[in-house]
Amino acid sequence: MRRLLVLVIAALVWSANAQTLTIAISEGMPGFDPTQTTRTVANDVYPNIFDGLLALDREGQIVPSLALSWDVVNEKDWHLTLRQGVRWHDGETFDAEDVKFTLERLATNQELIRHVLMAELQSVEIVNPYEVVLHMANPDPLLPVNLTMPATSMLPAHYFEAVGLDKATQAPIGTGPYKFVEYRPDDRLVLAVNEDYWGGKAAFSELVFRVITESTTSVSELVTGGVAVSNIGPNDLERVESSGVAHVTTQVTNRVVHWTLNVSDGQATADKRVREAIDLAIDNQVFIDVLENGYGTPTRVRTGPGDNFMPTKYYGTYNYDPARAVELLAEAGYGPGELTITIMGASSVSDRAELTAAMLEAVGIVPDIQLFESSVWSSKYWTPGEFTNMAGVGSSNSAMDYGSTLSDLQCPEGAHSQRSHWCNEEFSDLVRAANREMDTAKRAELLDAATEILVEELPQIYLYNSVGFIGVSDDLDWSPRPDGSLLMFDARPAN
Repeated sequence: MRRLLVLVIAALVWSANAQTLTIAISEGMPGFDPTQTTRTVANDVYPNIFDGLLALDREGQIVPSLALSWDVVNEKDWHLTLRQGVRWHDGETFDAEDVKFTLERLATNQELIRHVLMAELQSVEIVNPYEVVLHMANPDPLLPVNLTMPATSMLPAHYFEAVGLDKATQAPIGTGPYKFVEYRPDDRLVLAVNEDYWGGKAAFSELVFRVITESTTSVSELVTGGVAVSNIGPNDLERVESSGVAHVTTQVTNRVVHWTLNVSDGQATADKRVREAIDLAIDNQVFIDVLENGYGTPTRVRTGPGDNFMPTKYYGTYNYDPARAVELLAEAGYGPGELTITIMGASSVSDRAELTAAMLEAVGIVPDIQLFESSVWSSKYWTPGEFTNMAGVGSSNSAMDYGSTLSDLQCPEGAHSQRSHWCNEEFSDLVRAANREMDTAKRAELLDAATEILVEELPQIYLYNSVGFIGVSDDLDWSPRPDGSLLMFDARPAN
């Protein structure tokens, strides 16, 4: 009887909202400037509003989007032919001026978090309104895949000029299948269908992304019809599968759960011996067993299945030696109870923080857990220097390229380098050289050399490569994409 009641309620909610598709997200949006974040939630949602020049299809292959073709002119320059007839959400026409504005803004402003993606771009030459040539300072084998990433989504030059940066990134317009309507921080993002989308009209007239930070609440909303899509924790798999109204799909990802360490002067974690002691105090497998119900793979590097140039040597392994951790702390001048380490993050990492705290206590470190609402934490982490000692992070890379991942720690432009204040010139030079190298064997050698520095220096402590579980209503015809994007253009009612 109870199951029948749930089915009826879910059907009624779906029927009453037949034109609205509601998706649960675990944290609030960090703004609407694609160049200013690497947050997973933003990169999952942005493709509904913005289009890139290129895109990845469901098989992970690069396909045309706002650019119809991309051809090598010589070892440094690329010629792109643009799609005609595309309009911004305000009705203005997309053309080469927007490409020049978007890419040169990213290339010339080193303050932008994703500047590294266009650091090699010297200029965009406009051949005519629908043809451009990208002039690069060096060979850039990653350029096509970088043009698929949300951070290089096209932005409207005319709109930024007319309303200014603040309004353009608070009330954004794009060329994507849905238009921005409103955002209520830590509550919901509302989008309306773009009737004139160049790819055709999406099935749902409205998308609502609800911020639900508690996993159990999100699952409850899924099985009672409050949302149609939600991330699912491993401990809730049976609950969803047995609900009769939703099912679970498994998603192999390159997302890695990790701690970023602040190595700036004055921080205890500036001492490499302290960083190594923290690493050795942590039993990675416990996180997988306790938090992920056994799903996941320990790792000493930020990588996962499907990554090009994946350093398999450090995947599936981890360091755990509490006795050596105690010795290192003593070498650094800390006896039991003499070192306090602050563990910071969003409220969603509370379980991870508690487990980590217990492990640090076991080697004589006094943990101080400080957690924040997602919007507050976003501003703290992404403002350099605003976190103390350890920051809870989960990172993925839609480019599926290990060299692209390492560029996040490239100094000074890498997003995580700026947050951790870790700057190793030898590492950065190796990554730059690798990401300019067209010979795959030489590129692998350079990336391997950079990795050796990374695992020695420990600006980040990697815990495990996670497996994604997505709960989807049986009334919705949609499946997750390999890149993890919550693009809903191809979503349809199941009946």
